[in-house]
Amino acid sequence: MKPPLISVSARTLIEGSFDAAGAAQLAAVYDVGLALGIPEQTVRLTLRRMQSAGELTQVGRGRAGRIERTSDARARSRRDGALVAFAFAQDAGAAPWDGAWHLYAFSVPEPARAERDALRAALTWLGAAPVVAGMYVSPHELSEELAGAVAPSILDRWLVRGTTADLAIPGASTPRQIAEALWPAEATLAAYAPLAKVLAVPAASPLDGVAATARALQLSEGLDRALAVDPLLPGELRDSSWQPRRLRDAFAAEWAALQRGWPALPVFS
Repeated sequence: MKPPLISVSARTLIEGSFDAAGAAQLAAVYDVGLALGIPEQTVRLTLRRMQSAGELTQVGRGRAGRIERTSDARARSRRDGALVAFAFAQDAGAAPWDGAWHLYAFSVPEPARAERDALRAALTWLGAAPVVAGMYVSPHELSEELAGAVAPSILDRWLVRGTTADLAIPGASTPRQIAEALWPAEATLAAYAPLAKVLAVPAASPLDGVAATARALQLSEGLDRALAVDPLLPGELRDSSWQPRRLRDAFAAEWAALQRGWPALPVFS
């Protein structure tokens, strides 16, 4: 068996095996894992960790069992899926930039460190960049996304919001200069290297259900790694030949082909 083009973690395998209803048969999880070079024991250990963390429940034992997402895990999956949907909508021109910069600032005392960390983590996950201590900027309006990622009480207590069309930072004044200074293209391009590696090697043909799911998981892993770094800036802030956009287009084309061949393919976030 050929090694996978990129390594897929046991967590990604499990999360990518759930169907639209949030359930998965363990026999299928183990079979796809073996196709990706993930031993069954590794999958079992990860299942136990995820169950202890409240991310899933298991019904039945061994290969005859099944797993189900908890409500918290389903909510997180929906947030992740919304991020992916936004990336493709923006690529399609459905979310043009209006030229506004959105500012998010907070000053949280040390006794409330956990709340400060929650704000930082959410803003970073949403692609905002720090400009000075306690202030982040984004070309996107993030209020709705922040409300889904951080407790409303934290936002009400600490977060200050503002919007401007006239932003300058040291060494950069035009929108593209600001984008490159705060979100260097090199880091984003590097994050897409695993996805590019998978896309560069066509899938074997014909594919059975296990092989199709394994291929889909490798594609999903590559995109997830990229989106963990990509701030998803509006197209107006990148050049017209921006490689990540082309790679997402190629991803979408192959994903559609996999879905045509395997309509029951699990839903990945």
